[in-house]
Amino acid sequence: MSSVILCHSITKQLKEAVDGVTVENRDSVIDEIEKLLVERHSLLSTIKPPFTADEQSLGKQMMAWNQEIDRKLVLLRTEIKRDMNGLSRKKSSVQKYSNPYENLQHDGMFYDKKK
Repeated sequence: MSSVILCHSITKQLKEAVDGVTVENRDSVIDEIEKLLVERHSLLSTIKPPFTADEQSLGKQMMAWNQEIDRKLVLLRTEIKRDMNGLSRKKSSVQKYSNPYENLQHDGMFYDKKK
């Protein structure tokens, strides 16, 4: 099997994995995506021209899929960032609720001179 066909099948698996990401299975899908990206990266270096007409059509399809995969990975990254920011805000609000006087700033002191 040629490396273009193998790369096409891995890209198809990658597209299906990115399409199937939900909040519940996000960690396992991210692990699978990382494995597929490493495997595809190793195959990309073995692809050399000249290409047949079938390989060129597969390449065009892979390019379209890559754009879609990139968009979805960027959305996934922003979703993860949003979750991390929400978690840190939640953590700080819980800490402020449990000890509200912990982070008070004492800029100066009042001296009573009339004693």
